[in-house]
Amino acid sequence: MLRMTRAEIGSYLGLTLETVSRALSRLAREGLISFVDKGRRDIHIPDVRALEAFVQQCLAPVVGTLQ
Repeated sequence: MLRMTRAEIGSYLGLTLETVSRALSRLAREGLISFVDKGRRDIHIPDVRALEAFVQQCLAPVVGTLQ
């Protein structure tokens, strides 16, 4: 259950509401999360390890960048 609204999450992270919404939508498209109801505050994470791997991949330095 998201205890904060998307706007509150954005404010906390220094992001816009739109950025938070796009990020959640991308995670849903990737199948890493799903929204349980129409209100989109209840989120289901079917495979926590897959979500963890996605986050690690996003945080990993890009190989072959300027050195």
